[in-house]
Formats: sequence, structure tokens, C-alpha cells
Amino acid sequence: MDSNNTIEILREWYDGQLLKCCKTVYFNVEAWYKIIQSETFYTEFIPISPSIAQALVNFLKVRYTSEKLLNFNDIQLIVSIQNQLKEQIFNSKTNKFHSNGAFIRLSARSPNDGKRIDSQKINQFYEQKLNEFQFQYPNEYKSIKDKANMQIIASCARVYHDLIQALDCQKVIDNKTDNINNIELHNWNNNIIAREWNNLLDPSMKFRCFVYQSNLTAISQYNYCCKYYHLQNDTIIQKIKTTIIKYWHEKIQPLLDPWFEKYSNYVIDIGLIENKSTNKYDCIVIEMNPFETTTHSCLFDWTKDNNQLRGQGNEIEIRVQLDYYPNVEDYVESIPDINQCDEKNNSPSDHPSKEPYFIFLDKMKTHLSS
Repeated sequence: MDSNNTIEILREWYDGQLLKCCKTVYFNVEAWYKIIQSETFYTEFIPISPSIAQALVNFLKVRYTSEKLLNFNDIQLIVSIQNQLKEQIFNSKTNKFHSNGAFIRLSARSPNDGKRIDSQKINQFYEQKLNEFQFQYPNEYKSIKDKANMQIIASCARVYHDLIQALDCQKVIDNKTDNINNIELHNWNNNIIAREWNNLLDPSMKFRCFVYQSNLTAISQYNYCCKYYHLQNDTIIQKIKTTIIKYWHEKIQPLLDPWFEKYSNYVIDIGLIENKSTNKYDCIVIEMNPFETTTHSCLFDWTKDNNQLRGQGNEIEIRVQLDYYPNVEDYVESIPDINQCDEKNNSPSDHPSKEPYFIFLDKMKTHLSS
């Protein structure tokens, strides 16, 4: 392959990254949170510089691909963001979160947060692993709550891909590569985001709602792999549908319509929390995503249900899972680990990707010092 072809491929790559950024930038938490702040979880932001983003990318590459890109400066940057996270979010004297705590995500996407499949068995598994961890790493155990949140970031493929995309776009802004098609550029704005956790929000009561041309068109059960028995009751389903429609019309549409150019088409996840005193549902916005095929359509299909999703159906349609999802065990990543609890002579893997991130980080620091 000659140099001209290589340059052309690189240009196409960066153009693709810029176009992805243009489609998603208004759906990063920083963009929509300030507009609908009153209707969602309390949130705090810890800025990530391009240098910190690159350090995290280098760490993930070293840990999972064995590419030797990590240096002392990268390690210092990762430790600094870990300390900032601990101080700003988990310091009991300064944090503004309620007793429920917070969950961590990045600007574009979040790791999946859900209740356990089998609480008793998972708890046994968790306690067993925690005891093993305490014995193996006694000095680190005291601060595990703080570091457990960085563990999510430092072991997530989504984080890796999102940061790569953001860094590629920044290279264009820094004029390190050409923007030959004059695609709109957006200033760097990436954060580690802490959002207040709400124990009252049951995962079965999360719904993905589709809005096209500022009209609510469809509602889907979010956890589409699960059949929930209370969602087999048509009266409950209609109550949920009515509640979401009313909430969206009265609370969300008035906030987003003034920003029609950015938020005429979108996908919004809404959680319903049962209010025992009123026998009604309270609603809260979980997150927003672009009205694009890159956003999961849950129980709808972007192609087959195109007319419904784009408002050409007779009415707003709600879908819930009525059947057991085929081969659902293939989608539950924790099952192999859980089953290992029942096996004798079970031993942890020695692969570095199985270690806590901070143990691996310390090993890299020692290696670089030698």
C-alpha cells in the first residue's frame, strides 16, 4: 500500500470519528444535564484532560493487549484522578450525595447498573471473593470502596472506545490531521461523572422512549431480555404508558423543545418509582441517547418498526417482554463465575486482566522502575 492510500484511509478514519462525535455530542451528560437537571439524578463532574484520557487508553492497552505504551507520567495521571474521585465524591465530609451513594460513568456512556439475578447466591459469591481479596491484599482492603469505582473505568471496553474517539477528534482540533470535509468541530469536554444512586428504582421499571420530531412515538421495556411477572398485567402496562406520556408532555417536552435543533429526535430512558402514598408512579430521567441505529432499540427494531418509531403509527406503542428470552444465559456474563463457587478447588486466574486495576498499576510502576 503506497503512502497516498495510507493518508486517504487515515483521512476517512478521522472523518468517521468526527461524524460520530457530531451525532453524539449533544447526548453526552454534560450537554443535556443542565437542561433537564430538575428531572434527573444529582450529578457531579470531574474533568478529564486529553492527557488523562490518553493515560487511561494506554493503561487499557497495556493491560489487555500487552502493548507497552504506559509510562510514569500516565501512572501519575491515573493516580491523580483516582485521588480526586475519592476526595470529591467519596469523602464523607464534602460529598453532596445522599446516603444511597453514587455510580460512576463517563460522558458518553455508562456501565450497566442492575439488580442481582439471584441475590442470595450472588451475595455468597461476593462475600467469598471479598474475603479472598482481604486476605490477599490486606493493605488495600481499607480503601476498596473508593478504588472499586475506578475499577469500572479501568476495565471497560466502552470507556476505551469512547476515549479513542474523543482523542481522535481532538487531534483534528489540534491540527495534527486534516479536516478536509470541514466537519463541525466541538471543543474537548470529557468527564468522569458521578450520579446519585436511587435504591427505589427497580431495574424492571426502566423504559426506553423514542421521540421523533418532538413527538413521543414508542416506549419499550429497557431490560428486554427479562420477563417480569408484574409486567404481564395489562392494567399495569396501561398505567405505565399513561404515566410516561403525561410526564413527558408536562415535564420533558417543555424543557427540550426550546432546543429543537439539537433535541427534536432523541431516545430518552425514564425510570418509574412507585409512590406508596399516592399509589402512583414518580418519574425520573436516567439518560438520553441519539435517535440513531447505534442506540439499542430494545423491543423495537430500527428497520422493521421504522414507521412506528418515526411517528407514522396510529398511536404511541408500548412493548414489554411477554416471553422468556431465548438462550438468555448467553447474555449473563457472570454465570460462569457464579457457577465456579460450587466447584471444588476453584482458583483465581493469574491473567493480569483479572487483577484489580490498582494492583496491576503498582506492578507496572515497579516494572518501569527496574
